[in-house]
Amino acid sequence: MNSFCREKFNFSVPFHEPNITVPLVVNTQLIQPVQQYNKAYNKDVIRILSLTLTILVVIVAICLKVDPIFDFFFPPVDSSILRNLTNTTSLISGQLAELNIPASSDIIGYRETSQYLADIIDRNDLSPNNSANVAQYLNQLGDKISHSGEAIEKMYPIGHSVLKEIGIELKSIINSIRPEQVLTPENVTYFEIRYGKILSIFTKLQDNFQNVIEELDELNILYNGTYHQLENGINDVEIFFEKITPELEEFYDMEQLKRDLGYLKEIMKKVPNIRYQIYHLKSEFDKHRKILRQYRVEWSKSWRKKIVSFEDTEKLEEVIPRVYRMAEKFIKKDRENTEKRIYV
Repeated sequence: MNSFCREKFNFSVPFHEPNITVPLVVNTQLIQPVQQYNKAYNKDVIRILSLTLTILVVIVAICLKVDPIFDFFFPPVDSSILRNLTNTTSLISGQLAELNIPASSDIIGYRETSQYLADIIDRNDLSPNNSANVAQYLNQLGDKISHSGEAIEKMYPIGHSVLKEIGIELKSIINSIRPEQVLTPENVTYFEIRYGKILSIFTKLQDNFQNVIEELDELNILYNGTYHQLENGINDVEIFFEKITPELEEFYDMEQLKRDLGYLKEIMKKVPNIRYQIYHLKSEFDKHRKILRQYRVEWSKSWRKKIVSFEDTEKLEEVIPRVYRMAEKFIKKDRENTEKRIYV
């Protein structure tokens, strides 16, 4: 009509489209049942999950209490822990048996030799101006030799004691197991204690090794003159005795004094090898301790039953007398390499 009027009568009238707002009507009666349904559904899901979890807990508890059920779901497995302990013990005793160093009594005896040479210098008014330094060096060298020898001397009874204690622990283990025995998680505590004691036993000998190494290091440093006024150590002592020979040969057997000095030098040449052997033992014991710690952790994490095989018990029974024999052999090693000095 508006278009018709504008065309017919040729006038324009402003026209506005009506602004009509249609209210949105939500039927809450339809939504409420849906919300109630969702709540009920969630409650059912939670109830089902809770019931399922409860049933699983009950089943696990029954399995743990009833051996046949537990064994059906988690059959016992072969364990190599005891086998590894036996192998480690065999290696330890064998490595101690390979130790080949001079007798500690011989090493300690060189303190007397060194101090005797120092006394000769102190008792005589000698021409070289470094006489006091040479005497001081020989006295200090004698003390360091004695300390190193005493540390080595202690190593043998400690090693003997360590091997015997390991044998006692292995015997305790063998008395607590039998072939084809199934070990339950309840046995874990016992074996953890045994492994803990063996680790503690290892530490005693390992600490002694470290003490010997430190003493030998101090001895070697002094011998080479690193921290002494005699820059060349024992070589300066040899030169000194060559110089004073004309002054002392009327009163002393200079050939014997030089021979004693030669013995002193020879034993000092063996110090690096002694240190190497002790250090090697300490390094090997470090490895064994790490392995034993891993075995102990394996026991603590054990939740499945372990089978003690016939091989486990057989090997343990074989290694125990071997460990005792090695303990007796080790303590005698300190008297094996006694040197012979020549006195004419």
